[in-house]
Amino acid sequence: MGEGNKSLQDMICCSSYRRSFPVGFFVLYAYVNKLLVSRDPMQLGVSQNSINIWQAVKADNIREVYRLITVSDTNLNDPSACQRIKNSNDPGSCLQGCSLLHLACQRSNPVMVELLLQFGADINMRDYHGRTPLHHCIAIGKNPLAKHLLKRGARSSIRDGGGFSALDRAMEKGAITDEGLLILLSESD
Repeated sequence: MGEGNKSLQDMICCSSYRRSFPVGFFVLYAYVNKLLVSRDPMQLGVSQNSINIWQAVKADNIREVYRLITVSDTNLNDPSACQRIKNSNDPGSCLQGCSLLHLACQRSNPVMVELLLQFGADINMRDYHGRTPLHHCIAIGKNPLAKHLLKRGARSSIRDGGGFSALDRAMEKGAITDEGLLILLSESD
């Protein structure tokens, strides 16, 4: 195999290539690809881990969410843990098909939202009702969080199952008192 066929991971892990890259680049690459993280073999591929992350997001336990994300290969956009929890008697269990980002928006925790986005949560993922995390923020009146999502790339033109965009839902709730949000919703996409 010629040098042109080597992957970036092969080149960085090879000591001859490592000498030519700055140490910071190697550490950043290894961190992003979880090469420097000691994984718990019992956590790999276990569906219980998805439930644990869901519960940690629900409890606003940022440290535990970070730990669980880094020690496992859990898909942050998989709503399966949400399906398992929806049978509870908890009023917050109406989040059918929601991702962890939907839940973090419902919990109104901007630090949790940003952590999930940094680890690859889909900002425009739809729940079973076609609602995005932005729709959820608008519905519960969390304007600062909605503005953050819009600045991070949330698309306000996505229509939910009822055919309404986030701007439509905001207008439906009444007069928008936050001019900044109205401008961002209008300019998005």
